[in-house]
Amino acid sequence: MRCFFSSARQLYTDYVATMRAVVAVTSVLFFNVAFSPIANAQQIKSPAQYQQCAACHGASGEGNPSLNAPAIAGLSQTYLARQLVNFHSGIRGSDSQDTLGQQMQAMTKGLDKDKDIPVLVAYLANLTPVNVAQQTQGDLTNGTRYYQGKCGACHGGQAQGNEAFNAPRLAGQDIDYLKRQMHNFATGLRGTHSEDKYGRQMAMMAKTTSGKELDDILHYIAVQE
Repeated sequence: MRCFFSSARQLYTDYVATMRAVVAVTSVLFFNVAFSPIANAQQIKSPAQYQQCAACHGASGEGNPSLNAPAIAGLSQTYLARQLVNFHSGIRGSDSQDTLGQQMQAMTKGLDKDKDIPVLVAYLANLTPVNVAQQTQGDLTNGTRYYQGKCGACHGGQAQGNEAFNAPRLAGQDIDYLKRQMHNFATGLRGTHSEDKYGRQMAMMAKTTSGKELDDILHYIAVQE
């Protein structure tokens, strides 16, 4: 009988040791797969749907100021999806004077709204934003004050964006692009469609700043990371 209990005790001890080893190995494997820095979108082949976008927006979504193409890497999926659907459906880019918006309208027409757009935005949202040094001039003190008073509540104190308010990231974006969009909002080239709720909000805000004040705001945004 003593021999039986000794054998049983040994079997139990071996079983516990084996299970601990299995748990340890499984935990290591899970951590490496789920949290490895290697598993990021930059190292995943871009989807076929992005090939026509890369010609202007860059292979990593970094944008191309010479082509008037904004940076799109790292923007939220909801914002990217909303803008692509707006272009696709004619909510954005329909004004005859908005030539760049019309170009985007034409590009999005070839996308399947229900299949291609979700693939594109999931890929782009997981790309790391590329911060490019920009040469801007302005009064940083005034820019900080104006930005926090008029923009920061929605777009975040450091222009990092705020998903809860449907406000995109502005930091790292080409300043000429931002200035052009403010002009478009203020003059009615963008944000007038009845279905563009957030565009109409921006159109109202854009009318509250211009000239040196706007340049100071953009200068503040340019120095954010």
